[in-house]
Amino acid sequence: MYNHLELMSIQAEVLYIHNYAGRITMINEPVDQPAPRFFWGQTDAGSIVRFRSDTPDRLVHDVLQCLGQSDSTEQLASVIRALEKDRAIKGIWIGPAFVFQEFANDYTNATLVNDDNKYCLEPGFPTLLSELKFREPCFMVTENNMAVSVCFSARSSDKAAEAGVETLKDYRGKGYAMRVTSSWAQAIRRSQKIPLYSTSWDNFSSQSIAKRLRLHLYGTDISIY
Repeated sequence: MYNHLELMSIQAEVLYIHNYAGRITMINEPVDQPAPRFFWGQTDAGSIVRFRSDTPDRLVHDVLQCLGQSDSTEQLASVIRALEKDRAIKGIWIGPAFVFQEFANDYTNATLVNDDNKYCLEPGFPTLLSELKFREPCFMVTENNMAVSVCFSARSSDKAAEAGVETLKDYRGKGYAMRVTSSWAQAIRRSQKIPLYSTSWDNFSSQSIAKRLRLHLYGTDISIY
């Protein structure tokens, strides 16, 4: 078993590609997306901090000084002020980070997407279909041969994978997200990887899935762009 700090370090490696110096170079996605300037993973055992590769050394020094403040409630505000002195902040993402523990068999009857049934993704999840080789394993619940809820590997490394869950609007509230997410997590465990799940604090439906599946909260992610 990994402790909370180790899990946060593993998650950082799942979320982002790093260079030899441990700086973030890009998001660990098949399509190019802007990487955050700063990642801060907080746990009860300490923090994992990552800077984007183009961050000036002086700014790294200033931010680390902010994190050294004894008043934890002031740390984030100080970090934001330090980053804003360099350039305007474009966005902040904050949310809980979970790891899957045990699985209830009641929720593991979703269908694994394969070459024979992947056509079911086309109506509701065409982008996922085009990226499927990067997102495996992928599980779905279907109605009338159409995928209405899916869980896939949003990002992954050799140690862990991060769940991506989507349900079409008209099919929410039926427990489908529970089925696909739990099925995905079991498959990740069987592959000897750690199944991870994170969301934002304002995504209440996603947090509800974590609560119902009794996921273990190990920390909080903060990404500043």
